[in-house]
Amino acid sequence: MERIFDSTLGRPIGCERILSGGRLHMRHFAALFASLCAVACLAAAPPARAACPEGDDLDIQLRDKEVQRQLILSGVLGAEIGRSNERMLRAAVLDFRAANNLPGTDQAVLTEAECDLLKHNNDAVYASIGFQQVINPVNQLKMTFPAGLLPPEAKPSTESWQEYENPQVSRVGIDVFRVSGRESSTNSFASGYQSYNALTLTYVHNSGSELVAEGAGNRWGSRYYFHNMTFEYQGGQRGIYLRIDTKPPENFVPPPEILPAARLEKIKKQIGKLYTGGIAGAPPPGETEVAWALIARAVFNIVASDFYYQNGWRELTTKYCVFGSGKRARRGGVRIVFATTRAIANKDGDMTTMFGNSASDKITFGCVQVNPRISSTRDATYRGAWRGGARAANSRIKLLSDPIDRSSENYVRIVDSAAAEDATHALLVIHGYNNSFIDAIQAAARIAGGADYKGRVYMFSWPSVSSSVRYLQDVDNAEEAEGSLQAFLAAILRDNNIHTLDIVAHSMGSQQLMRVMGSIRGILDGRRQEEGSLHLGQVIFAAPDVSAAVFNTKILTWAKLAQRVTIYTSGGDWVLWLSSLLRAFNDRAGGHTPWGDPLYVNASNVYVIDKTPPEYDYWKFFKYTHADYVDDKVILNDIQTVITGKPAGDPTKRDPEGKVFKVMAYKGMAGKTYWETLPEGPMAEAKEAVKEGLKLKAPPTAHAPAVPPTTQPTAQQPAPQPATGATGTTR
Repeated sequence: MERIFDSTLGRPIGCERILSGGRLHMRHFAALFASLCAVACLAAAPPARAACPEGDDLDIQLRDKEVQRQLILSGVLGAEIGRSNERMLRAAVLDFRAANNLPGTDQAVLTEAECDLLKHNNDAVYASIGFQQVINPVNQLKMTFPAGLLPPEAKPSTESWQEYENPQVSRVGIDVFRVSGRESSTNSFASGYQSYNALTLTYVHNSGSELVAEGAGNRWGSRYYFHNMTFEYQGGQRGIYLRIDTKPPENFVPPPEILPAARLEKIKKQIGKLYTGGIAGAPPPGETEVAWALIARAVFNIVASDFYYQNGWRELTTKYCVFGSGKRARRGGVRIVFATTRAIANKDGDMTTMFGNSASDKITFGCVQVNPRISSTRDATYRGAWRGGARAANSRIKLLSDPIDRSSENYVRIVDSAAAEDATHALLVIHGYNNSFIDAIQAAARIAGGADYKGRVYMFSWPSVSSSVRYLQDVDNAEEAEGSLQAFLAAILRDNNIHTLDIVAHSMGSQQLMRVMGSIRGILDGRRQEEGSLHLGQVIFAAPDVSAAVFNTKILTWAKLAQRVTIYTSGGDWVLWLSSLLRAFNDRAGGHTPWGDPLYVNASNVYVIDKTPPEYDYWKFFKYTHADYVDDKVILNDIQTVITGKPAGDPTKRDPEGKVFKVMAYKGMAGKTYWETLPEGPMAEAKEAVKEGLKLKAPPTAHAPAVPPTTQPTAQQPAPQPATGATGTTR
């Protein structure tokens, strides 16, 4: 049967040819054959695409970029595609329903009828604006150009700053530029707005290398709405400045599809503040002026949304990071989105074999879901991938894209559209010395899985050599990857759904984190009010391999931004002893002598927990304890409790009965304390037994009765066991 597809009819045309073909002498056979062909035609026809994106949850529907575009062109969403968080998108849906007299709350999923109306609005307003794809012939920058409002011909110029402006024809002006100067984005913005009067800013986003501003101001004898964006790219700047006169053209007729939003009281008030500049007694805008302002806002957000990705940026989506059914995902699996600068050793490999231990000149983004595998000791090792060993090896790990050249790593945005987790919280885990990729994945899974962490989980893996005797090479590799960690952190936080970022850094990963935290202030302060503020939540340093002096200096500059900072130290960590020795006995933040005090940090929300082996347990000084943050049950369990954020405050709040921690005073520092973990294990039990024996042998004092003999434990009355720090003890 011929299988040529007719796109007009939406079905193969081979059946039609047979059904309408020549006569058949066997009438019954012909009828039967015709019926079979008809069934085959229907089966081969592709299913009609639903107007609404799939999903039984409104937030999942609203992650669809086309739905966001439709809300913008319906006049109810005033933000670029991908920059709106769930709260802003739900508010836009509520406004859309109110403007069009539709039932439903800000939680109800979009119906097919609503999606049809959104698509109709999108198509009609898009056509009225006359968007076209334009490439400037001088600077080669691409843009989605509003050709229905302004002719797409730039002023004659050979400069890389190109102007599209024709005051006799249009009230719209656009500057698009590519410059190679040393001036920062912030300086460009400041110098460009010194000539504006009565400036009203509705949105400013400034991350240092990227600046976006929107508002209205007086200039050239008129008042303009504007949207300016500029970002640094490979040593230069690229940007686009858009301005539209607040007075609509005399021949402007509002598209009927934008009028419902223009009549909404909430939107009229928003536009009124921009239109009048806050001047008391100024006449408010009429319906036509409000509709024109919504057209201007739609132009700004459509043009700006596309400009990033038309001119160098990459958007990576986790849309296909779906592992198994939702029912299986609730059984303890941990989904991890990762970035790594390790070289790919086997592109078809799994978590164990895909990445080697050598450095790459590219950064790779991917995702994996890890299952807990409970051992005979009931210890969740998290060694299994979500898809079992019977599946193909490459099904265990998914890459979000081909590896990206590290010269472009700062121009990436991660859209976590597949996340079923709480979108407002994120956990970033950074591993340390002597870790392979699979070691890092397992550590992140054990921490997040054991805590039942409700948010998204991210992991950064730098190319540790994974060898205990190649410490110095790990030092170099960790430092070399710091820029990629900063790029990954920025890519994560460009998702405006995330409001709280928790971080766990181990060993040399702490060094990386301390160096990149200086740039996080701009990211934290760069959001507009309606996007929701971004905060540091729980920041954890486990055995930080950082100079104690440097650590103390740097942490004081940003510790106040976090809800709580917890530092785990030890006087028995021989890796940190070696690190100190190699640096002429420079003290490390995570280590100290067995007889000395741990690091002291003069900040009210910083807590130090020390895990030095007790003096009677000398064998532990020769044991590898540098990875206690996942190997030691007391420390791991406490980290799992800390990242939940509850209870707040010092470690005593997590251990009110004093079974896990003991408050210790710093020597020579009145009123300053840290927390020491109580001993556990066979040696601790032996010590307690010796103590009990000494008590029994001690003669009674003259003023006290003799100590009665201790009842020997029986099978029905077993001896009490000391606390081991198992789950529940410190919670």
